[in-house]
Amino acid sequence: MLIAEELLLLALDPAKGSPVNSSRQPLTTTLSGALVAELGLSHGMIVDGRRFHPVGPPPSDPLLAAAHRAVGEVKGRRAADQVRRLDKALGGVWNMVLDRLLEEKIVGRERRRMLLFPVVRHPVLRADLRDDIVRRAREAARGDGPLDARTAALLALTGPSRLLEVVAPDRADREHAKERIATATSATPVAPIVVRVLREAQAATNAAIGASVAAAAGSSSS
Repeated sequence: MLIAEELLLLALDPAKGSPVNSSRQPLTTTLSGALVAELGLSHGMIVDGRRFHPVGPPPSDPLLAAAHRAVGEVKGRRAADQVRRLDKALGGVWNMVLDRLLEEKIVGRERRRMLLFPVVRHPVLRADLRDDIVRRAREAARGDGPLDARTAALLALTGPSRLLEVVAPDRADREHAKERIATATSATPVAPIVVRVLREAQAATNAAIGASVAAAAGSSSS
């Protein structure tokens, strides 16, 4: 499985079939980061200065091949711009990764009605696979030893994906888990860039909300 597939599977509530902690929005960015991290681990992507650059022939995996091509084509002066725009360049990373899990019958698709609105859920069908990913992530979060590169990348991306409660279900373990995520982040070149993208997006959102509140206050006082 790709790191992106493992991350999405880790993020899904196995029974409800929806992302835990309403993590769908940050997952769009972290899944893009997971594809870039995968390319980096296979020596198909390097960071040269401020940008990512694809190197070598495209991978045999079709999704990685598409990411390999798209990263070099998206506009922007910074690696953060490339990660932020990769989702649109690929036509929706969430759906592309999810479709792979659906095709492999690792997750299903159920249409439910919540109040007046139809909702699509994706319950986990291969609980054994998800359980193995959860076990590996939790062992990495609890441990103190070195991490292999793939596990480090997965653990690093759980932080910005808001999955701390998944990798550290016991509250007493969460401070140590945060330290381990920070360690994994420093060992995964793309992870700090993903964190930066999400922070910039949140700052922009907060600024827009602040401007709206100020405008509403000004209108009511006039």
